[in-house]
Amino acid sequence: MKLFGEAWAQAYCQKLNESEAYRKAASTWEGSLALAVRPDPGAGFPHGAAVVLDLWHGACRGVRVVEGEAEADFVLEADLATWQEVLEGRLEPLTALMRGFLELKKGSIAALAPYAQAAQELVRVAREVA
Repeated sequence: MKLFGEAWAQAYCQKLNESEAYRKAASTWEGSLALAVRPDPGAGFPHGAAVVLDLWHGACRGVRVVEGEAEADFVLEADLATWQEVLEGRLEPLTALMRGFLELKKGSIAALAPYAQAAQELVRVAREVA
């Protein structure tokens, strides 16, 4: 299953909906989140790509894969190698953010801070899919 591909995105949304831990942690979250990959022609992302999740009170109401720039309330962007490290559990997302490997392109850290547990569950679930 290609990371950030349509099948991966659909499986991710489904697994989020099956996760009781995510549902509890994100019960007050409202909005969209994009996980974006920077352009990398060698990896099959000539214009970049993103998985845009429609998240609402602990549920994934839908997901779409877009090429190029993503429109979402929050956009997290990194190169493919960084995403692979995060999803394989070799790099924690907060560490990646602090070190500049993962960039919050849209939205603010302050707005995300109350949802730290939900963010951890988003990553944990993504690791099950990757």
